[in-house]
Amino acid sequence: MSVSTWWWIVALVTVLFWALAVPPQPIRKYRIMVSLAPLSGALFLIGHLRGTGLASALSMYALALLSLALGTAGHLGKLSRRHLAAQKAGDTDEVPIPAGLLLQLFLCLTAGMVAYFVIQP
Repeated sequence: MSVSTWWWIVALVTVLFWALAVPPQPIRKYRIMVSLAPLSGALFLIGHLRGTGLASALSMYALALLSLALGTAGHLGKLSRRHLAAQKAGDTDEVPIPAGLLLQLFLCLTAGMVAYFVIQP
């Protein structure tokens, strides 16, 4: 695929990530932190450009962000509410991550890595 096609895919995946991950956040601070996640991925992408072509780096970014969005879909809101409740209760221990979230995230990230190596430009 061409670089311009990958830019379109990156834009669509970023919007999908925001649509799945931002609305379930219970407070404004969490919504801001989650909405900045694609920026950290973009910084990684910029650092990764030295070793690969732009199409390869964009495909890696798109698949990683898509895997993250699908891997956490349905769980982020619950996890954020648990974290917020623990903070309000004064609990300093970390909130345990549900096994279902970890399994879903692992499967999606694995599928994303396999897809990257299959379609690698």
